[in-house]
Amino acid sequence: KFIGAGINLAHSNGIDFGYRAISEDPNETAIFFGDFVNCVLLLDLIKSVSILSTGSGAGIEALAIDWSSERQRAFVSALKKNDALQGILSNCQNIEQVEETLRNRLNAYRRFLHMNDRELDLGIRETKMDIGLPLSAAASLLKSNGAIGEDVSVLLNIDQYEELANISRREIHSPDYRRIINRALARRDPSISYRIGTRGHAWRDHGYIFGADAKLEEERDYKFVDLDTMLRRHENRKTWIFPAFVEDVFARRLRHAGIAPTDAKGRQLLESVFGSGMAPADKARKYGGRNPRRSVKVDQDWPEQFRQDLTELAAEDPLSARLLEAWVLQKTDRSRAPQRAAAVRSLGISMLKAMQTKVWWNKERVELALVQIAGRCQQRPLWSGHSELVDLSGGNILIFLSICQHIWDTQNQVGRETGGTELYEIETEVQAVGVFKASDYWLKKIGQETGRSGDRMRLARQIGIVLARDLYADRQMSYPGHNGFSLADEDLERYPHVKQLLDEMSDYGTIASWPHTTKEKDRRSRHKYYLNPVLCPQFKMHYKRQKEPRYIHPSQVEEWMDQAGLSLPDGWQRRASRSATEQPSLFDPRV
Repeated sequence: KFIGAGINLAHSNGIDFGYRAISEDPNETAIFFGDFVNCVLLLDLIKSVSILSTGSGAGIEALAIDWSSERQRAFVSALKKNDALQGILSNCQNIEQVEETLRNRLNAYRRFLHMNDRELDLGIRETKMDIGLPLSAAASLLKSNGAIGEDVSVLLNIDQYEELANISRREIHSPDYRRIINRALARRDPSISYRIGTRGHAWRDHGYIFGADAKLEEERDYKFVDLDTMLRRHENRKTWIFPAFVEDVFARRLRHAGIAPTDAKGRQLLESVFGSGMAPADKARKYGGRNPRRSVKVDQDWPEQFRQDLTELAAEDPLSARLLEAWVLQKTDRSRAPQRAAAVRSLGISMLKAMQTKVWWNKERVELALVQIAGRCQQRPLWSGHSELVDLSGGNILIFLSICQHIWDTQNQVGRETGGTELYEIETEVQAVGVFKASDYWLKKIGQETGRSGDRMRLARQIGIVLARDLYADRQMSYPGHNGFSLADEDLERYPHVKQLLDEMSDYGTIASWPHTTKEKDRRSRHKYYLNPVLCPQFKMHYKRQKEPRYIHPSQVEEWMDQAGLSLPDGWQRRASRSATEQPSLFDPRV
């Protein structure tokens, strides 16, 4: 049982406080901002109570809201006398007048911030309300007057919190508006609860409270819920809730458009439209086209019969042939020269059966083999099928919807409209083109976001290019997990400029990061990093997390940053320009 009200700081003009300082005192400007937020939330809370009192279904009756004229008059009479409201409702006799007063107050703020008025209304300057107190008073009075039950929670949502960081400049008249929101949370008011929607970088290390030296404490003042972590796939697929979320959203969209039966299940609809996708072996044959023998490369010192058998196998089953090629290369590793000659002489197509018995060895290398076959055959990798589209979304429902929209758009362009009431499976090639378009869109979109968007986009592109190049060059397929990289936490702390940018990329969803246990003897804690799956088609790189990622030092990320044209700390030099005899200081924290 709850009643919600909310403010989107971008849509409500809350971020417009960055246009113009209301006072020469930044603290007073901050208080005005809190007053503005109070008015928006209070107005929306009244609207929510009114709507929920007349609605039906969805459990609304359980709220048992009594919003009769008598209850409204009692609420208004008590509210306008409350000191938290500073007398701004003294002339109000009914709820309609309360709403009109709040709207007029908000309009006065907007007129001033948009420079339509030279001065802010004097009445507002003399009746500023402390953030949170009017909302607490309203929630308490709604319950004490019987308008809502004592067991009904009041949840206040504040979205786009991270936008406040962009208007909190270091100028003399610009306060840190985030501190005002934090002040509301620090009250720990039992009558109301807040929900803050923000990206992690705007919340992390910014818990200071307006008017105090203290900071918000996790678990005491707030509880942190990482939605990305909740929706992202982990090791155990059974705990992954995102696919069910996708199925529900997809079904609702199709029902709303009138092209799906009301009783159709989400998974059924996904399979009907996108199918199950192509089997890996069929993909490899598709890439091979008229000359599938290009999917394998043979060494000249291999026996003639084996070379002939391998190319014949490639003509029939390119995927098995490519896996066998890698298996043979691993078995005849050039680093073991004395044994290589004997190993080469023993090569035969019978090794195929030995390779196929290694189920996990094969499974871990299938995706890498497919992108390598596509590259050798000069084909773009294909991405299709409901399961693959969900995986490419990376736990982000907006990405999934974007993929759907690009596929829909591509389908319309090839001549078959997606409108009407007919449901049919979209062809693999159409899905693949739509996925590639969506991938291109999301890569370019990085540069349109706030913060260091240009740096994030350039580094993401550099990471994709480097990892994809190394994966394609791994002919032995010894490192199928090197579509990601791993950094030791201890090392990363010594490179704050690298850590800051990677954290920001993670918060914006450009990359995904997880803590993981190292396989090395030192057992140091590490984090692994992968590009968002939707970006992988741009680099013709597989997105699945197979085996261990590439273990690197933060200085390698510095090299990537330099290659991407990003600025680095003064004194930094490329490895190639450092003296070969230069010895680092014993006390150098970067070593």
